[in-house]
Amino acid sequence: MASVPDEDTLSGWVSDERLGRYRAAGVDVCGLYLWNAELSAACFQLIGHVEVLLRSAMHTQLARHSPDGRWYVDSKYSFQEPARRSIELAQRRALATGRDSPGRVVAELSFGFWRFLLTSHYQTTVWPRIAPGFTGVLRHERNRESFEAAVLRLHDLRNRVAHHEPVFHQPIREYIADALFIARHIDERAARMLAAHSSVGDVLERRPD
Repeated sequence: MASVPDEDTLSGWVSDERLGRYRAAGVDVCGLYLWNAELSAACFQLIGHVEVLLRSAMHTQLARHSPDGRWYVDSKYSFQEPARRSIELAQRRALATGRDSPGRVVAELSFGFWRFLLTSHYQTTVWPRIAPGFTGVLRHERNRESFEAAVLRLHDLRNRVAHHEPVFHQPIREYIADALFIARHIDERAARMLAAHSSVGDVLERRPD
């Protein structure tokens, strides 16, 4: 297509260094670069759905145990310093909007914050309170380590996409499985919805030769 630049032009736009991995793939560089952008967008949409599902599920369970739902100021959890900084920043941002409500604060917390609440540091505080909310799977299937691992992998993909790194060489189908694994814990219907409406699989089928 006339709208697709040649490799030299694209290199001038994005740098030789950035195109290095695409050139190493041994296929049409410009086609792969544009397809990677499409794949990244599809992945980001899927990750966004999972992030909202996850934070909502965790917040709902934690809020039940704290006055006014403000679990993030509860000393019981012994939040580590990075988490405390994230909470303080989220509170300031929420207050700046004039809505310092739990829901507004939760919306200001990053995917990374929720990922760190799943670490072993919170095995005896956070996990026992959120695990009952994972009703999409049987009780004996609610394992913190495996759930954390799936969230960690998806968070890694999220960061790659957010920083515009190439992802065409990543095991994207495994990431899809991680996303559905997380969603299934929260609600089997959510997992089915994501599987039906995610465009990642369709984009993968169109990978340039």
